[in-house]
Amino acid sequence: MIFDIVSKIRFGLSLIALWFRLIFAEIQKKRMSEEAYFFKILSIAKKHTRKIIAVTRMDLVVEGLENIPDEPVVYMGNHQSYIDIYVTVNALQRKLCLIGKKEIEKIPIVAYLAREMSVLFLDRENSREGLKTILEAIRRMKEERFDVLIYPEGTRSKRLEMGEFHKGSFKIPQKAHAPIIPMVVNNAYRVFEDNYRVTPHIPVQLAFLPPVRFEELSEEEAKNIDELVKGQIAEKLKEFNK
Repeated sequence: MIFDIVSKIRFGLSLIALWFRLIFAEIQKKRMSEEAYFFKILSIAKKHTRKIIAVTRMDLVVEGLENIPDEPVVYMGNHQSYIDIYVTVNALQRKLCLIGKKEIEKIPIVAYLAREMSVLFLDRENSREGLKTILEAIRRMKEERFDVLIYPEGTRSKRLEMGEFHKGSFKIPQKAHAPIIPMVVNNAYRVFEDNYRVTPHIPVQLAFLPPVRFEELSEEEAKNIDELVKGQIAEKLKEFNK
């Protein structure tokens, strides 16, 4: 109980510190190149993620980084918890663009933080706006060599079992001719969302699987790419939970 309260206070203080660091960085923005500003923001974000990982005292293990090729990729992962984003940003040393759900824009402070950290919002209810987001993500991949992170479930499952994967999420790697890196997070929901108390020493695994390339798939596999990637993630989850 005490650990839970203290952890939540420390989490809140870290968010406030993140907020002020981003504001200070924005003040300096005019004196920096676009790329320098991005890496400044990335450094701030990573400091925050490291803090949260330390605050929760999770036992984090990352594997499969060697599976990520030296080219822009699209990470497709299961989405158990808010913690997923923290452990992923902390693990990757690359330019990363997260695709978030449109509803986040309705929360002013969160929306501001998200925009400063290069998040794009996907409106699944408006096909025209959704296409704009997809095209912007592809542009960033091709012109600025960003990786893209998207959760095909569209929302947190808050449990081990996955929800349905939205097939539209796969338009980005398909149109960008980019490899998909299936990404697996295990046990992240148990850190907080399982009972809404911060639980220490939860063993959290983050795994990056070998790339999936559209050009190497059969017509049938490409047609059912959502099930193929979901199946690979499910197999790894099963392996983690033997």
